[in-house]
Amino acid sequence: MALPKNLQQLIGSSESQGRNRIVRSRLTGVTTLIVKGATIATGLITIPLTAQYLGVERYGMWLTLSSLLTWAGLVDFGLASSLTNALATADGLQDRQKAQEAVSSAFWMLLVSTLFISLCFGVAFPWIPWSRILNVRSPTALSEVNGAVFATLALFFCRGLLSLPGQIYGAYQEGYLYQLWNILGSAASIIALFIAISLKSTTAVLLAAFFGCAFLADIGAALYLFGWHRQWLKPTFSHFKWSSAKSLLKSGGQLWIAQISAIIIFQTDLIIVAQLFGATTVASYGTAMRLFGLVLMIQSAFIMPLWPAYRESLARGDITWIAKTFKNSIYLSFLWTTMISILIAIFSPSIITAWIGPQAVPNTITLIALLFRTVTLALDQCLGVLGNGLALLRLQAILSPIFAATNLALALLLGYVIGVSGVAWATGICVCIFSLAFFGIKCQGILRQLQKSV
Repeated sequence: MALPKNLQQLIGSSESQGRNRIVRSRLTGVTTLIVKGATIATGLITIPLTAQYLGVERYGMWLTLSSLLTWAGLVDFGLASSLTNALATADGLQDRQKAQEAVSSAFWMLLVSTLFISLCFGVAFPWIPWSRILNVRSPTALSEVNGAVFATLALFFCRGLLSLPGQIYGAYQEGYLYQLWNILGSAASIIALFIAISLKSTTAVLLAAFFGCAFLADIGAALYLFGWHRQWLKPTFSHFKWSSAKSLLKSGGQLWIAQISAIIIFQTDLIIVAQLFGATTVASYGTAMRLFGLVLMIQSAFIMPLWPAYRESLARGDITWIAKTFKNSIYLSFLWTTMISILIAIFSPSIITAWIGPQAVPNTITLIALLFRTVTLALDQCLGVLGNGLALLRLQAILSPIFAATNLALALLLGYVIGVSGVAWATGICVCIFSLAFFGIKCQGILRQLQKSV
């Protein structure tokens, strides 16, 4: 029996839209990997360059202040991230007005909050003993510390507003366009750093030159986005709506809690290892963890673009595509991370020996524990992206702090009882309990309900 013509058109349109989502996700994944590769290459070039020029103490100050900039995304209280669901939903419904209101509301709230926090830091800045906090003592470092901190804080607060363009590109499944700007920014950063060093500049100038050029890429992305690509999204005060602002603040706050919890979960391993086993073990555990981290980095490049794709599909009612894509993401992620992690576990002793030395090679049990941790985190990422797309933010905001606290306690306990491998086992076990079991069952239940309702 032939299907009605309008139903045939609907199915054809849905299949075409589904293929477009996959193509855009893959494009974003490939360009993200290129940018990650460029970032790694930039580090290989700049680390010896800056270390030789600055000397040990000023280079330590450079590393500390540079790491602070990686936390800049938290200054927006989740507002930029909350745009993803708002814009993807508006895109699925083809509602430009809702999109305009979301972007303008997020922009003005970020501007006001950034100015307020900047003012508070500006007032407190002269009274904070930065040299004591950064523990610098040489005359050169002491003369430069305040300027370096000021430059870092200026870049830190600018990053809050500059995070919007990347989120907008991502929400429309055009992350590949944003990543192209990042490639230009990486190239400009290296050139600027070379120039600053050749001019024998201070640490503050080096920071401004290197990271400031990276932020120029965000400015270029914003000018292209609002000037040509999607002019109608340009933030205006007339499109600011309190209803949109409240909705963004609510979802943003929930995402913010989950982000902070994730930092506690994934960034405390080395601190725990250092406290329990000392600096030598940190070098061994941390080096192996970085090797396994490459597997997650590659997987993340292709999984994260599915977040807005899920949300846009949900708005269109294309639940079948969501279920099918999620299932494929789980299978492919499991196969990829398992196979590559096994190879890393086998060959990492030789790699680490050639790279650092035999003293930094972890034992076999630790490598197996890191393999388990890597595979479970890959599956956790698939579920997290689906949860974000289905807007299960409240559940994540409740679960994440419990997950973080349990992981911290279990890592300390297992580390004390069975050794350094216990720290990795703890994360994998907590992922299985809180994410794969509890949260995974919840996501599957909601997907089944949605499929029945369509």
